[in-house]
Amino acid sequence: MRYIYVEEEFESEQEDFEEDQDVAKPIGVQFFSVVSAECFARDVSPMHFASLLKECKSVNTVRQIHQKILASGLLSCPPSLLSVSLPPLPSQPYISPKSLGTGIVAAYLACGATNDALSVLERVTPSPAVWWNLLIREHIKEGRLDCAIGISCRMLRAGTRPDHFTLPYALKACGELPSYRCGSTIHGLICCNGFESNVFVCNALVAMYTRCGYLEEASLVFDEITQKGIDDVISWNSIVAAHVKGSNPWTALDLFSKMTTIVHEKATNDRSDIISIVNILPACASLKAMPQTKEIHGYSIRNGTFPDAFVGNGLIDTYAKCGSMEDAVKVFNMMESKDEVSWNTMVTGYSQSGNFEAAFEVFRNMRKENIPLGVVTWSAVVAGYAQRGCGQEALDAFRQMLIHGSEPNSVTIISLLSACASLGALPQGMETHAYSLKKCLLSLDNNLVGDSDSEDLIVHNALIDMYSKCRSFKSARSMFDSIPRKHRNVVTWTVMIGGYAQYGDSNDALQLFSEMVLKPYAVAPNAYTVSCILMACAHLSALRMGKQIHAYVIRHHRYEASMYFVANCLIDMYSKCGDVDTARNVFDSMPQKNDVSWTSMMSGYGMHGRGKEAMEIFDKMQETGFLPDDISFLVLLYACSHSGMIEQGLDYFDRMTRDYGLAASAEHYACVIDLLARSGRLDKAWKTVEEMPMEPTAVIWVALLSACRVHSNVELAEYALNKLVDMKAENDGSYTLISNIYATARRWKDVARIRQLMKNSGIKKRPGCSWVQSKKGTASFFVGDRSHPLSPEIYALLERLIDRIKAVGYVPETNFALHDVDDEEKNNLLAEHSEKLALAYGLLTTSPGCPIRITKNLRVCGDCHSAFTFISKIVDHEIIVRDSSRFHHFKNGSCSCDSDAVPIHIAPQEALLAILLAQKDLERASCIMVLHTADRDCCPASIIWANNRPEGTLFLMMSKPLLVFIFLGAVELGLEVHILEENLGNSFPPLQRPELGHLHLLDKVIDLVLTAVAQQPPRDMANDVPLRAAEIVHKDGNDLEGVIRHLVFGVL
Repeated sequence: MRYIYVEEEFESEQEDFEEDQDVAKPIGVQFFSVVSAECFARDVSPMHFASLLKECKSVNTVRQIHQKILASGLLSCPPSLLSVSLPPLPSQPYISPKSLGTGIVAAYLACGATNDALSVLERVTPSPAVWWNLLIREHIKEGRLDCAIGISCRMLRAGTRPDHFTLPYALKACGELPSYRCGSTIHGLICCNGFESNVFVCNALVAMYTRCGYLEEASLVFDEITQKGIDDVISWNSIVAAHVKGSNPWTALDLFSKMTTIVHEKATNDRSDIISIVNILPACASLKAMPQTKEIHGYSIRNGTFPDAFVGNGLIDTYAKCGSMEDAVKVFNMMESKDEVSWNTMVTGYSQSGNFEAAFEVFRNMRKENIPLGVVTWSAVVAGYAQRGCGQEALDAFRQMLIHGSEPNSVTIISLLSACASLGALPQGMETHAYSLKKCLLSLDNNLVGDSDSEDLIVHNALIDMYSKCRSFKSARSMFDSIPRKHRNVVTWTVMIGGYAQYGDSNDALQLFSEMVLKPYAVAPNAYTVSCILMACAHLSALRMGKQIHAYVIRHHRYEASMYFVANCLIDMYSKCGDVDTARNVFDSMPQKNDVSWTSMMSGYGMHGRGKEAMEIFDKMQETGFLPDDISFLVLLYACSHSGMIEQGLDYFDRMTRDYGLAASAEHYACVIDLLARSGRLDKAWKTVEEMPMEPTAVIWVALLSACRVHSNVELAEYALNKLVDMKAENDGSYTLISNIYATARRWKDVARIRQLMKNSGIKKRPGCSWVQSKKGTASFFVGDRSHPLSPEIYALLERLIDRIKAVGYVPETNFALHDVDDEEKNNLLAEHSEKLALAYGLLTTSPGCPIRITKNLRVCGDCHSAFTFISKIVDHEIIVRDSSRFHHFKNGSCSCDSDAVPIHIAPQEALLAILLAQKDLERASCIMVLHTADRDCCPASIIWANNRPEGTLFLMMSKPLLVFIFLGAVELGLEVHILEENLGNSFPPLQRPELGHLHLLDKVIDLVLTAVAQQPPRDMANDVPLRAAEIVHKDGNDLEGVIRHLVFGVL
């Protein structure tokens, strides 16, 4: 549409040529065939030759006439010597050699003989520019854009000066290739030849830069046009269309507003107004801008363009995309003349809005009105289903289309492939691929793929996307490689990179992105490409690459219009790469935020265990006017769960329904189960499952199974797994969980049974893999991996590290070695875990003081967590570990997940334990006997000091959460610990020295005990008097805090 003016003006010159000869009627080719040789011995009128050339349908005939013209000298003789024997009649006008030559070139081109036409041009020096224009135009029509540009260059070498028709044609070829380099060269030629003030040429420049994706240069040319005052409606339409295509809809609307006031008087016909309105409506549709759409609607009514079907169809489409089908129906009903496009637009609007009943009602009305149900109608239905995610309905509609005898086009195939991709239906996708080849909707010739906007390339891109989403990467890559690199557009690269990033290997995505920006056929990535590559960086924890992409985004301003989208991806990338503080900087620097921005920031804090910051973001989000939705609460519950903020999380869950009226989904209940399990309330977690208002889904049973792994509840774990099996939702993760639970309980036969069951079911356990980023690149490790060139140094360093941390209290937690072997072999197995190998490599290759970033595809094991805690005390590095659940930041002997690693609930009566121990002479105490209640979650009703027991013996009733700390304290004091199970009456042998992996919880234990004492001062059971904190001192004069430190941890 932007080039209509070029063709019209060129055709006006052709009309001048025709006016020279419209007095006489064409003689016809028959004349040429019957004229005798004697007749040709005489001179024939140039008008006769011109008429003959217009009637020619054969190249040979044109060649014969051409030869006679050359023999007659009509292309070079002056008019006085032309018709000696046969003078022209008075009614016959003079035909110039230039016009006759134009007729010869046009005749050759009409017969497809472009080489003959070019031969004519090169033999006549200098040949008129109009001849060259015909040849260039014909090549552009045939899609031979490179040849069109080449002919333009040959024209210059032949000495013919281009005119104001030649240059727009050449610019059109550059834009459609696209070739910015050729276009900018022609721009220089325009300036050198004085065409910079020609509005037709300048309009073509704007169009060329737009097609090449250089909106800034197009805007500069337009500004020059307006400054010179030579702008017209086409100029404004071109720049408006450029901004619409360049995803700058607000700028396009602003320009349209100026256009209606500045150049409205310059419009020469109503058609210009129609094109202007149709140009701007897509901007309103992309923004869903109802007020602006209504303004344009009113403008079209005022200037009388609304009855035009072209404008009415555009308004229907815009209202539909703005979600106002009521207004679309009003426009449709007001249209005086409706065409097939009008009906199809209504069908498309209803189907895209999900109102399929109304769409089919329009179908029925089309049949009543005898409107043909053509390919456009059926394609609209298939596309509507596909865009709404109703893939199966799209396939059904396609079958109905074939039954009714409609032949699908490329649009139908593209929509059908999208439906197959959404379903993951690879067989149907392959059938669609074969069908498109059979119907010649897809070319087998790679050279016919065409330019970046060709339908063939769009179908190729849709096939790549379908195969990627169906996880058939070999086929997707084969389709990608079959497209010549010079023909790949940004969509081609993006769908392949996105497929690798979302469903395949993120390393391949990074490699492909590097190839994308390589010259000579470098393609500038768009916002979607950037989002895909940031996703790959996030998956790999490739922080260095992510920072480079961030710098690229800052350098290129073309992403400003998509800054919401890109900035949100940056927040996610930095959070998943372990740098949540930089993610917060990106968040704070955003001038405007949407709901995804707030949710991404909360999620980032949640995965790093920084629940307080997540709650602050949640509060600020509401202060700025954003109402939280179900996703916001899901992220917040996750943050509370991984930050040990149990009560706050449960409170948010209640508020979600009570204060915000949001219904809790299965995912929300799964978070609540996780919260309760982390607080030691497994029975209440099970009760929550029983009282859920909906049937528990697979995510619920997986959450419960994970909770059973923490609490070693075999019976409940078996029940949860059976539910997953009944739902056919079991996978390697669920079987691995139950196997680990059996192994912890030393039920090795059940472990073997589960492994055999997995083998029989064809389920393979994912191997644990860890990788670490360093200055030497990325290194990956599996369990017991010795394939790395630095393996000897890695294992030697790891052995030294384990010896050093054992000296400061580390004891290998052999219960995480899930094999029926002796303790020594278990220690060896633990030392070969993939995360330990990655840490050793990181220490070898990372400069002192720099953080070591490790990523693991599974949950980090408890022993590795304990080892990393101790290692962080003896190395000069912060160790950042990302596992499948969250981040762990190890520094100075502690981890960021300490607050939620072992939940502690201390009742006021339990706090009396430390006080009673403080009142007795511990040097004479020989035994502590603890009675563990059957109810693990209950708080003891009383603590009894039995005088009839041996001196120094404590007989206590207490809940399980404090038990481990009593063991720690007792062993550190050299006391022997026995457990008496309630109502069993049998004693168990003394416990061995417990593992000291929880020493980092010292401060929390002290705070909880002090809080419990302050809330309800315990009583001295012997004398039945309350004990005040001031009276609770150790015999050495230490205060309560010091006593607890001494008793529980053996340190002062």
